Amino acid sequence: MITKTKELRETTAEQFWEDYSKLKPADRRAVAERILLDKEVSEDFIDHVLIKKAKQVKGKSVSLKEYKARLQKGKP
Repeated sequence: MITKTKELRETTAEQFWEDYSKLKPADRRAVAERILLDKEVSEDFIDHVLIKKAKQVKGKSVSLKEYKARLQKGKP
């Protein structure tokens, strides 16, 4: 079941990416604006970026909540 769910997510993501990639620049901007204007969706994107960035930092592992707090203080 987990494998099918993961495969479905990957297929959905691939389809979204293919469709997005085919858009004209103005349409891409429109999609990006909608993402940024939606608080929940934009926070999801920010979380993913922070997680990716955090994985690149060497040292002690910290929770996302703690990492966000450090970023706000200017101490990543």
